[in-house]
Amino acid sequence: MRICLKVVALGAVVASLAAAIPVEKRDAATDKIINTGLIKSISINQMSMDFTPANPWTPITSSNSVVATMLALPGISLPIDNIRQHIILVDNNVQIGNIETPWSSAKVSGSTLTTSFPSTTLSVFNDAHAAFSSFISALSTKASHPVTLQGAVDAQLNLGVFGRMTIPGIGFKTTVVFDGLNNLSQMKFLYLIDTNFDTPNFIYMTTIINIINPSKLSLKLGDVSFSTATAGGYVGVSSIKNLNLIPGNNYVLSSTGLDLSYPAAVDFLTNLGNADGVLSLTGFAKSSANVALNAGLAAVKSPLVVPKNFEGAIMSQAPYKNWSLKTLPSTNSDFLVEITATFQSPYYGFPIQMVSASDEGQDNFATVGSIPSGSGINRLFTFLNNLTFSVSGSGSVTVAFKVALTGPFDASSKAAWQDLVNYGTANKYIPINLSSMIAKIIVNNDGINRFVDWSSFAAGLEDIKLAVGPDFASIMKAFP
Repeated sequence: MRICLKVVALGAVVASLAAAIPVEKRDAATDKIINTGLIKSISINQMSMDFTPANPWTPITSSNSVVATMLALPGISLPIDNIRQHIILVDNNVQIGNIETPWSSAKVSGSTLTTSFPSTTLSVFNDAHAAFSSFISALSTKASHPVTLQGAVDAQLNLGVFGRMTIPGIGFKTTVVFDGLNNLSQMKFLYLIDTNFDTPNFIYMTTIINIINPSKLSLKLGDVSFSTATAGGYVGVSSIKNLNLIPGNNYVLSSTGLDLSYPAAVDFLTNLGNADGVLSLTGFAKSSANVALNAGLAAVKSPLVVPKNFEGAIMSQAPYKNWSLKTLPSTNSDFLVEITATFQSPYYGFPIQMVSASDEGQDNFATVGSIPSGSGINRLFTFLNNLTFSVSGSGSVTVAFKVALTGPFDASSKAAWQDLVNYGTANKYIPINLSSMIAKIIVNNDGINRFVDWSSFAAGLEDIKLAVGPDFASIMKAFP
């Protein structure tokens, strides 16, 4: 029988690995692991950590890309197709916790092994709580941070006609450099949604900010808060609910409560009309309800620049588009027409709910835009309290609703309305502006009613083309 020399060589490698394995059962929390030298280095290209479990010392971790560089074996690629990892994290020479992953698929090409592992508990050792918080602090504040990974890998080999073989306890010890959050120093102000004055001596600003995560870490942090100050002193607290960070851009809702009992808060608002406002967001004793995470966040200090008069702070997209008008059988008697428009979230991917387009005390209306010949009509229609909808952050919804045409429909305005009808007939649309549009909405399903400016000016729009059909001419029948 002819036997391939590579098979013989592979058998010798497997035999040498098996001989190097300790006889006793391997425990990830002990040092009874022999480093075989097979695994030379490890790179973790992505890692997720979830700090929201009830036990703060058992965060959940996972990775979709782990790459190990193994001892090069000329002409041989080890047929490993499944591995199980027993990892101890060591930071500043202190063992802080261990990860016991389930079996996960693996692939080997030459001396490179690629794998991943699903959600698995990182169990922080009882005597390493302070060291773990220091580890979180380092990842939060530094551009990079080295961590030692030591432990063992159990590997399953597919030997083809020779069957399968499991090699337990292939020891390793290597240093992995994690890219850190670097104090989230690239935080950017995007948009002011609304301000709330309901709490005496406080002004609450709801804003959208972009937290740029420079690391390869995906972090689920839960509710977090930061002490907020200017160079002049403390101004209040900024809070973010259910903060989840992925690598790159993260658009988040931030609520900043400006405490007007502090002079620095008053100065911040007063000066914002003349110059940019520079805020410093700092971790403090109540940054997180998670005690392990809170201690780590305490050292974070992130700058945030609020532009002068909020200049350049714009919606991600207009909240509406594709407007059209249709007359109804009753229009000539009740002066109501049907508007159809498509609505979408202007808030960087956050879902919205329209509660009211004309809340009590609000006068929301549309005016006629630029018409070369002039129409003599200013206010075209008034919103009624009959427009409601919900839409996801990335979707759109088309809604039909009634509005009230603005009179009087008498001889004094007949010629102007005829000019408007003639323009609509010739161009198939009428240019309009939403001159006043203070909508009551809910953002991100938080149950808070917010009054927001959706006027054409706030949306950065010029004339809106309100499509009209042949039926628009029937409005003239409303005149005596």
